[in-house]
Amino acid sequence: MARRFEGSLAVARAATEGQLVRNAASLYGSTIITSFLGFIYWFIAARMVPARAVGIASAVQAAAQLLAVFCVIGLSTLLISELSHDRFHARSLMLTAATLVGFVAAVSAGVVSIAVHSFSSTVGNGLDGPVGTLVFILLSIFTTILVVLDDACIGLLRGDLQLLRNTVFAVSKLLLLPLLILAWATHSGTELVVAWLAGLVISLVVLTIKLTKLTEGQASRLDFRRLFEKRRLIAGHHWLNISISAPRLILPILVATLVSPVANAANTAAMLIIGFVNIIPTHLATVLFALKPGDESALHREVKKSMRISLFVALVSAPFFLVFSHLILGIFGHSYTSASTALVILGLTTYPTAVKVHFVSISRVRGQMARAGISTLIGACFEVGLAAIGAVEHGLTGVAVGFVAAELIEVAIYGPVVFGVLRAPKNPSTNPGFRR
Repeated sequence: MARRFEGSLAVARAATEGQLVRNAASLYGSTIITSFLGFIYWFIAARMVPARAVGIASAVQAAAQLLAVFCVIGLSTLLISELSHDRFHARSLMLTAATLVGFVAAVSAGVVSIAVHSFSSTVGNGLDGPVGTLVFILLSIFTTILVVLDDACIGLLRGDLQLLRNTVFAVSKLLLLPLLILAWATHSGTELVVAWLAGLVISLVVLTIKLTKLTEGQASRLDFRRLFEKRRLIAGHHWLNISISAPRLILPILVATLVSPVANAANTAAMLIIGFVNIIPTHLATVLFALKPGDESALHREVKKSMRISLFVALVSAPFFLVFSHLILGIFGHSYTSASTALVILGLTTYPTAVKVHFVSISRVRGQMARAGISTLIGACFEVGLAAIGAVEHGLTGVAVGFVAAELIEVAIYGPVVFGVLRAPKNPSTNPGFRR
């Protein structure tokens, strides 16, 4: 019995050792703080403003985040790879990337803020007037820039800086929220977005100070030529980023439009809670891209560790949501419990999510992003399409069923690659098919 226990401890230690897992742990520490304080943020919002305003604000924030996925143009994940192997030019690369994506976001948000009034009256209500439009443009700019800089921290293997940035963001927006709600007479949801925006700005200032100290002595020259030379690689990253992230950000807009803003408020709470769990395999997979490109031996070793952790999390979390989903959502308010069944169903997505995000990271390490982008685009179409059908037929529960069905289909698509890495020999040679 003692030997068996010692053996189990040895397996657990092996699964959690290594710099990549520690970096992922820092990222998850960030998630713990931001998710907990985010829970309080939406709890306060749910108690102080109508559910309709919460639903509208959530849709506007999702729209800004969705726009950011397009506007980072692949530079966020490119920085993970570039900075993990070249830290001497880190300041120049980060400044160049942040400047470029900030400009793209400003132009794109201006166009989208005009167009969205024609396609979604729900989101359009959140962008009503010059104040709403300006807030949306600034929210899109700062969200986009921080996506790039957060991933730069991963590339530098300084997940602690992302932890600090997200902590400052979560605390500052939480402190500002009740003040803005009390000062904002209309309770339209704009005040929630403004609090979110203010938190982003404050956290960017803090992160900029830290990164400036970290890269002290390095040149601050903007080097757009370097990015242009890597345009094909950037395009591959961009394609993957959009197809993997867009469905999750489209869902709040879809629910608010096809069901109702009140239903989207409940959906936002459910997604917040399930996201607290599903972010674990996501972080574990994200840091894999800091591996040396084409190193199949390290890839096999690290994927084995992270998939074991993901399986454990999935086995623990699913029964938890089955028992406590109604109780947790009830904390937000009675109207939020309408998503209880949906939360139970979404609790089954953790392991399928792990397969999906590991497939993406494996494809990045192997330089097979263009091929992987086709698969993830197909998966994204299933996620949005089946969720939309479910929304029309059965409301929030239908959205969850459609989303889970899509993720199971994706396991069939992505599984052969991920499980193939897990079955690889312990000392495989460098991938001969690697392309950069």
